[in-house]
Amino acid sequence: MTTIDDADLFGEAFGGFRTLGEGRRPRHGLLTALVLVAGLALVAVAFVWARDARAADAPAHVEPLTLLAAFGDAQTAVDSIPADAARALLVEPSSTRFLVETASGKHYAAVSRTGELCVVTLPSGDVPEAGCVASVADARIASGDVWLAADADRAPTDEGWRSAGPNVWVRG
Repeated sequence: MTTIDDADLFGEAFGGFRTLGEGRRPRHGLLTALVLVAGLALVAVAFVWARDARAADAPAHVEPLTLLAAFGDAQTAVDSIPADAARALLVEPSSTRFLVETASGKHYAAVSRTGELCVVTLPSGDVPEAGCVASVADARIASGDVWLAADADRAPTDEGWRSAGPNVWVRG
């Protein structure tokens, strides 16, 4: 009596196929190397494309002291902020220029130590703060109730803003 274990059902049904590929050895190593090289080349091309696309879209950096007319005037005592505030906010102390005083405090234009255009706010009895943007020709920054724009024609379009001097608008 024959049992299932004794019968070679697979060998009987598909035995003739085993001799078809015996003369040829697969080259898995070569194929793997080619796929790896092609994948690395695609990744490298993608990185170069992304870097070049981002660099082409970036606006040109300009000297921050040329962005506002206020920077053209010599700094006075009114334009200065306390040295500890300048140090804490990472702005150049000699670059600060008084812009306007609002209910939220005194506001100054400044240049950061990294060359960005900043609005420094010194609230009465509170911690000073700064908001900075890249120094580009159309730089704009809103900090609380003050809007500063390098281009005087770039006034805020929202309701409630009014001009408070060259390149400066306040809300309220």
